[in-house]
Amino acid sequence: MKAVIFDMDGVLIDSQPYHYIADMETLKKFGVDKDEKFYESFAGTVTPERMKTLKNMFNIEASSEEMTEVRENMILDIIGKEDITPVRGIPELLKSIKDSGLKTAVASSSGYKLINMILERTGIDKYFDSVTSGEDAEHGKPAPDVFLLAARRLDVDPKDCIVIEDSGLGVRAAKAAGMKALGYINPTSGKQDLSPADMITDDFSKININSIIME
Repeated sequence: MKAVIFDMDGVLIDSQPYHYIADMETLKKFGVDKDEKFYESFAGTVTPERMKTLKNMFNIEASSEEMTEVRENMILDIIGKEDITPVRGIPELLKSIKDSGLKTAVASSSGYKLINMILERTGIDKYFDSVTSGEDAEHGKPAPDVFLLAARRLDVDPKDCIVIEDSGLGVRAAKAAGMKALGYINPTSGKQDLSPADMITDDFSKININSIIME
């Protein structure tokens, strides 16, 4: 392996619950009242695609663009008020990966505003060589677009990359990109099918460079 690509939400920070709340509160504004659990199946999707799906699902009169704008402002406001910290073991893992000489990237379905805010506030931005948002991808997960773009920006062949993901859609996207996948079981992300992953962990402190490289 030459590069490690990290998903952000649910991997670098425990932010998935905030996304479910943002989805729930956004849809309430448009007359749809579903609990947070309903939105777990959408973990890993990009907001514009998700809002379009929900608009059609519930016959919402507002445009998906309007829904997306409301939702993006909602998540920035919610997380902006929270005292966010990295997932346990992530700072140490990032440092060991960088010390080993491997390249690193963030590839997230979230927008750049949210990604940059989280990376800067948690102090882990210094560990990444590049950041790629789903905003730049033609298709969202489970399509491989965001991971392939991240690999190109790192100038690394996809087969030499491993992706760390907490969502079933993300793991499928990584495998579709021809990359290795490490599935992270995060209870706050809800029930996710990580079975296609090459390896699975529930604790980043158990992961070392040798297991990442998987030689």
